[in-house]
Amino acid sequence: MHRFARKKLFLSYLCTKNFHNMQDILEYAKKNGISSTTTRRDLKQIEQEGIIELFYGGVNFIGLKNQIKDKEELVTNFDKKIIIAQKAETYLQQNDFIFVGSGSTCELFVSRISRPVKVITNSYRILNLLEQNPNINYIILVGGKWNKNRASFYGSFCEESLGLINFTKVFFSASHVDHKGNIYKTNEEEARVELAALAKVQTKIALIDSTKIGKQGFYQFYHLDNLTSLITDNPDSIKKKTLAKINII
Repeated sequence: MHRFARKKLFLSYLCTKNFHNMQDILEYAKKNGISSTTTRRDLKQIEQEGIIELFYGGVNFIGLKNQIKDKEELVTNFDKKIIIAQKAETYLQQNDFIFVGSGSTCELFVSRISRPVKVITNSYRILNLLEQNPNINYIILVGGKWNKNRASFYGSFCEESLGLINFTKVFFSASHVDHKGNIYKTNEEEARVELAALAKVQTKIALIDSTKIGKQGFYQFYHLDNLTSLITDNPDSIKKKTLAKINII
């Protein structure tokens, strides 16, 4: 079982009450085919994210709202996102220097990178996952103004910094794509950073699951026709929902 899927199981169990006996947690994990060693390691990771506190013999659930919201975003359509992440990884070449934007699909993507590459990002969550991946041989986190809810940097300093660095590919996600091929983000600040990155490269790859296609979003910032590729979980269904003529994988 993938570690993000395990987190979904643990969070759904832990959020039911404020305190859990460790033995009960281990029994719950065992029923779901998760070993005690893996359970303790996952709980330690969740504690580092500020969602729980570990005590001798038990766990205290804190449940910070923003973090739980992020975990829910990560596990929503998890099966679709993991398909996209697997496909996206095949578009990497050894020693590529790529920009990766924020978002749960991008998080799954960087966790699966299996060849040596260099990565630049404005996302602190992406940074944490990159640090855990031994195949990442060079990391740049661009700074700027801090968005606490998204755990990412934005603003003119961030955008200008991207203009000074020579990377060759951009991988990003989006909240919606309408039938005309317009791409939307939920956050304008985040969109502006990704626009700055997209302006630097010729290889532009969007990672978007099929549930987001054929719908309008909040902030329109790009168009499918300007992409190199759209990587998704169900290419055939998306080709029926959009008029854009690009490489849909």
